[in-house]
Amino acid sequence: MANPLMNHLLASLPDSDFQVLLSCLQLTSLTAGETLAEAGQPSFKIYFPIDALVAHSREMEDGLAIDTASVGADGMLGCGGLSGTPLHRLYVSQSGFAYRMDIADLKSAMASHSNIADMCMAGMQQILRKISMELACSHFHSLHQRVARWLLAQSDYGQTDSLVVTHQAIANSLGVRREAVSLTLPKLDGFSVSRGRLEITTRNLLEKACCECYFQLK
Repeated sequence: MANPLMNHLLASLPDSDFQVLLSCLQLTSLTAGETLAEAGQPSFKIYFPIDALVAHSREMEDGLAIDTASVGADGMLGCGGLSGTPLHRLYVSQSGFAYRMDIADLKSAMASHSNIADMCMAGMQQILRKISMELACSHFHSLHQRVARWLLAQSDYGQTDSLVVTHQAIANSLGVRREAVSLTLPKLDGFSVSRGRLEITTRNLLEKACCECYFQLK
């Protein structure tokens, strides 16, 4: 069974502070494609992923979108609801488990336990770091590098070399057209594709192809 201490932020708390949150945490199963929060809409839940992966997505009026940060067991989601309404859509990009709790309960705990407040600040700083890195990556690095980085990151978060992914899903995440991804993938080495499943076979080839951002956020 998924243990809340498998989330790195929760595991960073002293036991006395962790026990304060434990009774508020509820294990939930997240399904790929599921929306957890909409930009500009009130949000009332905080999520601590275990093996699920959740993306922050910024959507444009023309329908194009780009993932600005992805969070797994390394962080928390829903921080925007602590101070107002979320600025990004949150959606599940890899199915798995997470623990969730009411924002009201977390606010109450933050007010009386400084370690919990510090944990939330660390979670928010982590997301800001990922967003700034994604901005730089999308501006300075080629799609070839970004696709290689994306595949490796998905593998790391899911702790598997076998990915169920479509060209459209990669395009949606990177904020590009599907056709661009379809032209880029055949130029990369280190994986095979069969029946909708992508299998990473030689990681070092993808690592050579990706940009520095992968190693900085790893």
